[in-house]
Amino acid sequence: MDFRSRVGLVFVLIGCFLGVMVVLDQFGETLFPQSPTVVTPGTRIDQLFSKAGFLYGPQSWRPGYDPLGIGPGQGVLDNETWYLMFVDLNATPVSGDPNVKKIGSVRITYNFTDLDGRAVFGVYSPGTGTHSARTNRQTGFNNCGFEVTGTATAGSSMPAATPLARSDARQYTIAISNNQQADYNGLTATTCTLRYYPPQGSGEGSLHITSDLSKRMGTVTKTSDLDGVFYVTATGAEPGNEMLLLVAVDRPQPDNFTLRVRSEFVRT
Repeated sequence: MDFRSRVGLVFVLIGCFLGVMVVLDQFGETLFPQSPTVVTPGTRIDQLFSKAGFLYGPQSWRPGYDPLGIGPGQGVLDNETWYLMFVDLNATPVSGDPNVKKIGSVRITYNFTDLDGRAVFGVYSPGTGTHSARTNRQTGFNNCGFEVTGTATAGSSMPAATPLARSDARQYTIAISNNQQADYNGLTATTCTLRYYPPQGSGEGSLHITSDLSKRMGTVTKTSDLDGVFYVTATGAEPGNEMLLLVAVDRPQPDNFTLRVRSEFVRT
């Protein structure tokens, strides 16, 4: 084959490749049916929580294959005490090839009133079959998290909270705070079970928290802004049809404490 023929063949192959990409972009969702994950953009929850939503604590850890730390980038610090709330977001991110299906993230809008000390956000999805529950990476490469600091007057107690017991079976049945008072938009589950299977460390790093969608593997953000936005993204296999937002505060909150949480699915 002479030089001109080779050049012509290269252009033909490039044209075929570009044609396939166009077809996938236009018809990929039909050719490759979507997973059961809901991918329609829009609001999933918009809910207000008081300090009564913190059902667990005081404790220095959050659930994982082994107990995980809470502050972004930190291991379990026994000298710290935290109170934990778990919120069903009624939304999950979608991962995968953007040329085949519409990937997307979950946008979280938060608004604190009378926050004292640190509040940290984390994220979980329950395991399916023999797959461990998933969460954002706590320490090491690509660890991520979102921390907010407030200066309100300290509260005296968190009367709804009791410590979450450590599980030798690595299984935690978590009470969901937005379902303790009433059903909301069809959410009926009052608990969610997080299961962890070998190897050690399984489940970490499949979900990510980021303040910048160009950094899909997550960021560590520390801010004093009581009103803000961050995103939850996924890599690898789909995270399933349920996702929990962890909210942890490092001290009892004042009686006027409130947290508004809004979750929205957004295409990326």
